[in-house]
Amino acid sequence: MDIYKFILGVIFLLDAVFSREIHLNSNGRASNNASSGLPKANQDETSRIHDGRTSDNASSGLPKANQDETSRIPDGRTSDNASSGLPKANKDETSRIPDGRTSDNASSGLPKANQDETSRIPDGRTSAKSSSGLPKANQDKTSRVPGVLMDSYYACGDNMCYCKDNVAVCSGHQHLLTYIPKLPSKIKQLTFSNNFLPHIKYNTLSNVSSLTHLYLKANNLTFCSPVAFRNLTELQILGIYQEKKITCGLLYYCLMGVISPKFQELQLIRLTFIGRSRKTYFFSALRNSPVSRVIMNSTYIDYYNHTDFAQLKNITVLCLRTCWIDNMQFSLNPKLIPKPNPKPIPTLTELVLSENALVNFPKFCVYDKTMFPNLKRLYMDNNFIRFMPKWGLDCMKHLEIFSISANPLHGLESNTFSRLPNLHTVFINDNSGSSFRIRNYAFNSSSLLNLYLKGNANHAQHLYEDALNCCANLESLDLSENHLYNQSNDYLNELFATLTNLKILKLSNTGIGSLPSAIVRRMPNLESLDVSYNHISWWTDDYFRNLKSLRTLNLASNQIATINQNSFSYGTLQDLSELDLSYNPYSCSCANLLWFARLLKTKGFTKKLRVFPNKYTCSTPSDWRGARIIDTPISDRFCLLTPVISLIITSVSIGLLLLLLAISLVYRYRWHLRYFVYILRYHHIRLMRFASEGRSYQYDIYLSCSEEDVDFILENVLPRLEHELNLRVFLPQRDGIGNKIDSIIENMDASRRFILCVSNTFTVDHYCEFEASVAYERILSERRNLLIVILLEELGVVNVTKTIHKILKDNDYIKWGLSEESIELFWLKLIQHLNVSDEPRS
Repeated sequence: MDIYKFILGVIFLLDAVFSREIHLNSNGRASNNASSGLPKANQDETSRIHDGRTSDNASSGLPKANQDETSRIPDGRTSDNASSGLPKANKDETSRIPDGRTSDNASSGLPKANQDETSRIPDGRTSAKSSSGLPKANQDKTSRVPGVLMDSYYACGDNMCYCKDNVAVCSGHQHLLTYIPKLPSKIKQLTFSNNFLPHIKYNTLSNVSSLTHLYLKANNLTFCSPVAFRNLTELQILGIYQEKKITCGLLYYCLMGVISPKFQELQLIRLTFIGRSRKTYFFSALRNSPVSRVIMNSTYIDYYNHTDFAQLKNITVLCLRTCWIDNMQFSLNPKLIPKPNPKPIPTLTELVLSENALVNFPKFCVYDKTMFPNLKRLYMDNNFIRFMPKWGLDCMKHLEIFSISANPLHGLESNTFSRLPNLHTVFINDNSGSSFRIRNYAFNSSSLLNLYLKGNANHAQHLYEDALNCCANLESLDLSENHLYNQSNDYLNELFATLTNLKILKLSNTGIGSLPSAIVRRMPNLESLDVSYNHISWWTDDYFRNLKSLRTLNLASNQIATINQNSFSYGTLQDLSELDLSYNPYSCSCANLLWFARLLKTKGFTKKLRVFPNKYTCSTPSDWRGARIIDTPISDRFCLLTPVISLIITSVSIGLLLLLLAISLVYRYRWHLRYFVYILRYHHIRLMRFASEGRSYQYDIYLSCSEEDVDFILENVLPRLEHELNLRVFLPQRDGIGNKIDSIIENMDASRRFILCVSNTFTVDHYCEFEASVAYERILSERRNLLIVILLEELGVVNVTKTIHKILKDNDYIKWGLSEESIELFWLKLIQHLNVSDEPRS
């Protein structure tokens, strides 16, 4: 032990001397430039280093907007799943892992607003704003504290900080703030960033001795007293960010002063070590510390030295993301001391090695024993690992989650995970190996529950048909963005043969043209199915009927043109809680979409549809292309009016209208029509009679009167005509039989003359009007004095019809008298008219 202390002391001394020489180098370049030999423009945290990658984004290959440490999480995966290869929309599998913790804060223990260790530090402001050099007034407006706008904070700490509840933020003052001001006693969390605090001495933190969380960012730190943090007896989390002039020795002295019995988490983010020493021996300062989580991101170190971390007796989470580690050393340097047996770290449960420069899979098993006997979560995403040994993880019997996404793997051998009894989740997404193959029985594991194989296919034959065999307990499988477009249904049946307990299946963007029959045959417990971004245009009737447990279905961005009552059963639609049918080329016709359009008007159903109604649009016909389905007139009423039916309805409607018009005209002129018909018959009968019998008459007089006047005529007129004048008189009410109209025509034709007994009741009697019309027509046709008109009373104006008006106008009429003298005068005139010759006028 004494030798060990002596060696460490020599190292610290040499480190300090060498660092000073580099820092004061006469060539005028910064110390970090001297060590790297790179141009000044490339030496920042985002500069490219020897492995050709930038510290911020080279390892991930992501655009700068997604690569900053704000999007990268301490567990080695980016918040947008950059390391796992999953797009942001599908990040549930990686951001919320089966142990119940989200990847956003599983390792760091920070609140969600404080997880972005670098560009969004615990004060909630981005590094661009913190170090932008804006005036204080402008920075206050743009800055943010954990999840809350600065407007909700109040000024404190000599008006240099903002406080709220137990949080204080002192940020962006540069050289104007060179000390830590006195803050309210209730403050427990302090973010001190982008100020000027080069020296942290024994009394620098005396004003904030009750802190539990301290975050120091970009304060030009160059000196740290070994007792600087000793007054912080309640400290739980310490974060040091973006310091560009720091040495390993300085960091050692800083950590020596952390003696809080409650210390749990150390965050070292985007530190730039000056000098050539980029080792991790400074962790020896924490050998007796209770610290359990170490987050070291975007800080370049030479290699992983297992001995340095083995001194942390309580460590449970170790995150070394983007530290440019190209190899892992599990023993002390044999050049310094004899090579001892490496010590395992029994307390470590989570190890993050994502976004480094590892080429070879680390040898976690040394001398037949594991270096991490209780490790549960291992993340190795975004490295350069090409080969994964078949027995590389065999010694980690407690491993539960393993992620090796975004590596150029050549393949996975059979039974790679078969000797891990507790493994339940594996991420192998977006591997770029050109010859990547997953062999038969590669996932032979009875404990495996979640398997994510998204975006691995450069070739269609990368996934052997028995690769998923012998993992019968698998519950979640993601095969999105794998080439399955030319695979037969038999291949998929074999691939899914043993997945009888599967609950979640993702086949998005796999190129399939139809729904595999294996889904309904092999997966009775399926709860979520995603087959979006494929070429599916149809499926068999009632395909989903047997999937009784299905709750989420995604069919977006396929080639679906028709949705009808056979597409989904009523029970399926009732059971689904979420359905996505967006971005499909719907054919908006009554034959293809009436049932679906009717369904879209059901409020309870549309609540289940994602991105409804804007992304449910018509592709055909051209007049409706791009229109939302709910904006089209497709409905039961609209669809009844097909072109043929519309023509029939139009024709029938016009026919009915004409029929009604004809009926109304016939009814309106029914007597005129009857008159016209019978006149034709009359002329015909008369011609026939004249041809056979000559001109002879059966009656001398045809006497026409209304029913109301019959009694008067029988009593006062008819006896004298028949008995005194000896005339043959035909009175319809007395002598008529059979059809009334036929009788009128026949007997008027058989009479020499006509007498019309006109009264107000006569003018409203249709038969009387008909008799008058026949008589008037006969006068016109025979040009004889055939008609004698007797006016029984004065006629009302409204009762004078056209026919009566013509008769009264063209013929003299005789008025019936009321006195005896007038009656005698009436008979004299009547006899006179009867004696007038009835020969035709010339």
